[in-house]
Amino acid sequence: MNKIRIVTIGLAGVAALLVLGGCSKASSGAAQGGQSQGQAGQYGGQGGAGGGQAGGGGKGGAYGHRSAIIPVQAVTVHVGPLNADRTTAGVIVPVVQSQVAAQVAGFVASVPKSVGDWVRRGEVVIQLDDTQLKLTAATAAAALDNAKINLSMGQDTSNQANPKLALQVQSAQAAYDSAKKNYEAQKALFNLGGISASALDNASSSLTAAQANLEGAKTALDQNNKSGDQTIAQLKILVQQAQNAYDQAQLNLRNASIRAPFDGQISAINVQPGMSAAVNSQVFTLVSASKQISFNVPPSDAPFLTSGMPIIFSFQGKDYTVHITQAPAAPISGVLPMVASAGGLGMQYGSVGEINYRIPLAQGALVPIAALATLENQNFVYVIQGGKVESRVVTIASESGTTAAVDGIKDGEIIVVSPPPGLLTGSQVQLTMMDQPANAGSQATGQQPASQQQGVRKSGGSRTGGGGSGQGAGAPSSGSGKP
Repeated sequence: MNKIRIVTIGLAGVAALLVLGGCSKASSGAAQGGQSQGQAGQYGGQGGAGGGQAGGGGKGGAYGHRSAIIPVQAVTVHVGPLNADRTTAGVIVPVVQSQVAAQVAGFVASVPKSVGDWVRRGEVVIQLDDTQLKLTAATAAAALDNAKINLSMGQDTSNQANPKLALQVQSAQAAYDSAKKNYEAQKALFNLGGISASALDNASSSLTAAQANLEGAKTALDQNNKSGDQTIAQLKILVQQAQNAYDQAQLNLRNASIRAPFDGQISAINVQPGMSAAVNSQVFTLVSASKQISFNVPPSDAPFLTSGMPIIFSFQGKDYTVHITQAPAAPISGVLPMVASAGGLGMQYGSVGEINYRIPLAQGALVPIAALATLENQNFVYVIQGGKVESRVVTIASESGTTAAVDGIKDGEIIVVSPPPGLLTGSQVQLTMMDQPANAGSQATGQQPASQQQGVRKSGGSRTGGGGSGQGAGAPSSGSGKP
């Protein structure tokens, strides 16, 4: 009996030892499994180790595996005009600039003005020697007086001859009338037989002679009248020629004093006393007090530059608003000359600044060029909706600087700028909003940064008491921590 009991106890003890050993190993294995899987959860997200450290039974790994969130920069799209800013050199020039030339030849007697002097219209700037011109004017005056005297004498002669000739015509007319009456009376007597034929012939001869005298007197009077008229006409022409010569002499004498044609400033004098000035030689330069800005633009910009349009003139760090004062004309040597007002600007002539003006290029959604991507000859952008991206094909209307105007995007949509590698349609993103860059007149729209983010960054896990749960990239695991 005792031997049998001992065996029984020994078998029971062995069984108990086996059970205890198995429980111990199971408990140890469970704990190790929980710790191992919890660490896997830590590498995938957060909290795996915490689950393993919770006494060998907490949850390890992550429940609900998720894809990575990609951080991107984004802007809000605005629809409007895309403009281009143009810059060109502008020079302050006078509105009127005159190269004054000598109208007569002569030696320079004096130069009463200097470069930089302001003069009024009509003031003498250059004085030529006028001695010879005065003599010429005096000779012309004498010739004019002589012509006038000749005309007066011719008129007097004609007036005196005409009355005498008229009296001769009257006398011849009376003689003719008397001879005619005598002939008619003699003819009547001859018809009655009261006189001979020879007496009638004498009366006829007297009538013929009287008629001839009358015709001669009339012819003389007519010739005198015609001759007088022609002579007077010729004398009048001579008087007019003398008058013209006199006027020219006086004009040359006045032109010896070279005067300012308008109010302005003398910018150059090309002669000095003692020098000879030829006809039409430039002797000084006069510029007006009013100023303007001269600049050149490409002919393609002409349709957008109209008279009265405001533009910016920059000079020595300051900007001035000026206005175009002429409509575009024909291009010269490939550029279009333009002018703008410079009233009120205190710059000197020749001052050089910058003209800045803006022209429209296109209408569309304004996007940074860095937001554009290309695939298989198609341009597209990434549009963000609901925290995810989708590709959208767009058509580029125009580009300027760092901005493009495109079709295919609506106002207010958000797009990715400088898409990072690996960004695909459907990717979940976290946004950092940027200010849209101001480019060539496209209005920059300031956006608040992260406050408008649509992506949600989820936390890796949480710690709770002694054994919480961890979520990560690993598969979920569990352990009771109990044997």
